[in-house]
Amino acid sequence: MDTLPQVDALRGVSRSAFGQSYRLELMLAIARSEDGLCTLTELAQQTGVAMSSLQRPFQSLVDVGLISPVPDADSRYRYFLRNPSAAWTWAVELASAAQAR
Repeated sequence: MDTLPQVDALRGVSRSAFGQSYRLELMLAIARSEDGLCTLTELAQQTGVAMSSLQRPFQSLVDVGLISPVPDADSRYRYFLRNPSAAWTWAVELASAAQAR
């Protein structure tokens, strides 16, 4: 888990880049997923941010096609798959720049 100053730096850059505090953290968690699968519940746990605070930035990633819903399976969670995009590399680069400040 990132330290408080690192999290504050990420959220500051996220606000500047996206007008929203949690989108960059969310993108980093998804980018770091080995299999590219995620649920909103898992992401909330990984980031330490309430699901209600992540719903809008998460939905925006769906809306622009960076993640796609996986067809329903016999699961209580709704899974999403990371789609190929240079945006994931950019998010990691942006986060690295935030940490270097």
